[in-house]
Amino acid sequence: GDSSVSNTTEYVNGAALGTRERFRAYPDAASAFQDYTRMLLENPRYRGALNTGNDVQAFAQGLARGGYATDPAYASKLAQVASRLQGSDK
Repeated sequence: GDSSVSNTTEYVNGAALGTRERFRAYPDAASAFQDYTRMLLENPRYRGALNTGNDVQAFAQGLARGGYATDPAYASKLAQVASRLQGSDK
């Protein structure tokens, strides 16, 4: 499919390195979400993130354990964003 090159930070041996990486590009948010969902369901690395119910921390930790991101603080950052979003709905 289509792709785009973007600046990103990857962590190698605990060190943050600025780099340019290729990412998938989507025509709309729905297409991106469908592909993300398919990846989670079909890739056994991310099984630990599934069936965590409303436990955002467990979901984020499952993604991190599966190697979804190189940032060692990815799980806590994702959980913080999710908590802020959940708090804004009240």
